[in-house]
Amino acid sequence: MSLNVYWAMAFILPKGVIRAVEKRMRHFLWKGNSAVGYPKVAWSDVCRPMEEGGLGIRDILALNKALMSRHLWNVIQSNQSSIWVQWIAHTHLRHKSVWTVDAKGGSWGWRKLLRLRSALLPYIEFKVGNGEIFSIWHDPWHSLGTLIRRFPSGPSRTNIPIAAKLSAVIVDGDWSWPPITDMECIEILHLLPNIHNGNDSILWRGGEFTTTWPMVYSGLRVL
Repeated sequence: MSLNVYWAMAFILPKGVIRAVEKRMRHFLWKGNSAVGYPKVAWSDVCRPMEEGGLGIRDILALNKALMSRHLWNVIQSNQSSIWVQWIAHTHLRHKSVWTVDAKGGSWGWRKLLRLRSALLPYIEFKVGNGEIFSIWHDPWHSLGTLIRRFPSGPSRTNIPIAAKLSAVIVDGDWSWPPITDMECIEILHLLPNIHNGNDSILWRGGEFTTTWPMVYSGLRVL
């Protein structure tokens, strides 16, 4: 494992550090050492994959985000084998959903990590089971996304408590929603996902995170 990959995996790197490292890389590439050199092409083009005409040098900022997203994935999965995840749950989440928890008041690193939520979401599948894990309003199990963000007044308009789990609207393995007459919130009843046997589960699309993280890197490279 190269040194830059190790640090990019362990910490969220300040942009000042990233700029300093990339400056050294640019100078070395153009001059053969760390002295000042003259760039031949834009650094963003150099960082493109070879099949796109670049040199395949990884963009450090995108690499850092992609590697750090593994930590966010562990939080999303509530990986209790990780002491760090347990600490995050106790210190930052406190029974709140990682998808809607407010980053204000958190540490600099925690705020940066939460910014990766939208980048990871397209790679994650929420498989509805008995409904005892997923929050109706705070987890993005629905095709509309996180319902409390889509319908901020939804709990009062539907009389479904804001803290309710999906199990409140599942009976004998089928959906059993109370009548929703609000014309805005009735959209919730459209395109409901299938219900599966067993517990609710969160899956990484396309296999394991460790084998598909390059997809995340490619996505973050254009953000």
